[in-house]
Amino acid sequence: MFRKKEKSKKKKEEKEESKIAKDFVNLTHVETKKQKVDYRGMGDILSQKKKYDEQQQFKQKLTTDEQAILTSFQKNRMLLDRIWIITNQSRIQMGLNGYKREDLKEILDNLVKLGYLNYEVVEYESKINDVYILTELGKEQVF
Repeated sequence: MFRKKEKSKKKKEEKEESKIAKDFVNLTHVETKKQKVDYRGMGDILSQKKKYDEQQQFKQKLTTDEQAILTSFQKNRMLLDRIWIITNQSRIQMGLNGYKREDLKEILDNLVKLGYLNYEVVEYESKINDVYILTELGKEQVF
């Protein structure tokens, strides 16, 4: 019997020495609160998403001629005559007929409507010139 008591004492001592991890951790209660929705921020995000979706939709509507004309922009701001020369040079090298000035102006006006370009009339050296300016959307397409 004496041996049984000794064995049980040893087991108790071993149990006390070999504590498990939960014995070393003190748990405390933490209160949580639900976050409130910021509707102003949500509105901003939704409006930006809408603008992005519109831009993606515009990108898909461009014809090959419109894309070629946009890529012919070497600067952010170009005169109609310069655009006409550059686009026709590249078309003629590919064996295609050059644009007539009226046709090119029509395509550029369509790009203005789509938001890729802005349009200004400028007087330079006592001559009135049409100037086309790339917008941010146009810059994304070109560069």
